[in-house]
Amino acid sequence: MSEQSPLIKVCGMRDPDNIRAVEQLGIDWMGFIFWPGSSRYVSAPPAYLPSRARRVGVFVDATLDDIAAHVRDYGLHVVQLHGHESPDFCREVRSVCGDAIATIKAFSVANADDLHAAAVYEGAVDYFLFDSRSPLPGGSGRQFDWSILDAYDGATPFLLSGGISPDDLDRLLTFRHPRLLGFDLNSRFESAPALKDLSLLAPFINAINPHPSTHMNRINTLFSTKPSGILSLYFCAGHPTLDSTATTIRTLARRGIDMIEVGIPFSDPMADGPVIQDAATKALRNGMTLRTLFSLLEDIRSDVSIPLILMGYLNPIIQFGIEAFCQRCAEVGIDGVIIPDLPFQDYLDSVKPVADRYDLRVIMLITPETSDERIRLIDAHTDGFIYMVSSAATTGAQRSFDEQKQAYFSHVDSLGLRNPRMIGFGISNRQTLTAAQQAAAGAIIGSKFVSLLDETGDADSALTRLYEALAQ
Repeated sequence: MSEQSPLIKVCGMRDPDNIRAVEQLGIDWMGFIFWPGSSRYVSAPPAYLPSRARRVGVFVDATLDDIAAHVRDYGLHVVQLHGHESPDFCREVRSVCGDAIATIKAFSVANADDLHAAAVYEGAVDYFLFDSRSPLPGGSGRQFDWSILDAYDGATPFLLSGGISPDDLDRLLTFRHPRLLGFDLNSRFESAPALKDLSLLAPFINAINPHPSTHMNRINTLFSTKPSGILSLYFCAGHPTLDSTATTIRTLARRGIDMIEVGIPFSDPMADGPVIQDAATKALRNGMTLRTLFSLLEDIRSDVSIPLILMGYLNPIIQFGIEAFCQRCAEVGIDGVIIPDLPFQDYLDSVKPVADRYDLRVIMLITPETSDERIRLIDAHTDGFIYMVSSAATTGAQRSFDEQKQAYFSHVDSLGLRNPRMIGFGISNRQTLTAAQQAAAGAIIGSKFVSLLDETGDADSALTRLYEALAQ
């Protein structure tokens, strides 16, 4: 084994509850088999797809269009090829699916000569996978002689597959190769096809990697530990004063708010009503910029542990640079971003690949006018939560949610989405708060808190008055 702990990939997944349970073991990659000839074939996206583990799609002589469609529909990070794909075809996968997609070429191995087949794929894929020779693609659960890999002197890192079982633990703990990336676990850890036995898998993984990454995006952690009754507040950075931003965050966290959205002030906030527009104008006059905001948040994670989300429009982020923006978010401890005017296709093509690299959740908004097809598309390609805008209007307080809005909440709930939802726009009293928290995982309050912050000048007083309003 290499000096670093090896990557753990669990392949052949399909059952949503099993997917969630296996992911919680701290694995790195999870594989889904899209070859109809497999007993682990996945014909439609499961109700739950991994949010932390990278998603791997396994294909056998599929077309480029088919691969690209699955990358889109399942939010794949890695494409694994088990057929007769040529080196040129492998390069085309990268071209069609985007540079953010990693590629694996699998090879059947029975003797040292079989390793020579991999040589022509050097540079065409990111990784190799060495598996047992089998009459069917994808392996048979049988094991090949791993000592053959001593003859592998290529530059491409590889995954070891080929019938790894719980009984192989001692051998794997002593396995050494300078190009070993990790281990691929599948059929020998199952109680039935596509159903992993955690009693076999968990101790094996813990022994291979006793210190797995325990980091989970704070947004995902919040919704997994508190599935309902969540309260999130929005305020605009730099309002009411330039240096109040970090203090406001700390106050809200200390006083029990579950999640905070920090607005990036912009001169043309088209989705915002007059209260937030006024706050943004004052913040800009106070000198707030995106660069200043990041500097004010440099040490915020020293004493704030709740999820923090930046909400802002595309123009300032593009000016800052998408890569630089995501990198700075990761550096200061931002967990997600909401960009109301980001076109969904641009998100898929340009923003998501970068945000994924920095473990940054991009939260999408839906409204009563959003089609079911679009909602399902958003659900399939985002992670964290879906922001349900209560009405097709700008932000601002409302006294109540009418029957039409309640029907909208119920309809979205009936879609059986995998992502939790939060309801925002118009929540300002007990009636609207209760309705939102009953129809979704929680509520987002913006305008009401911003107006109180403007009136009182400090977060403590504003929050006290907000709690009073929410009780009425």
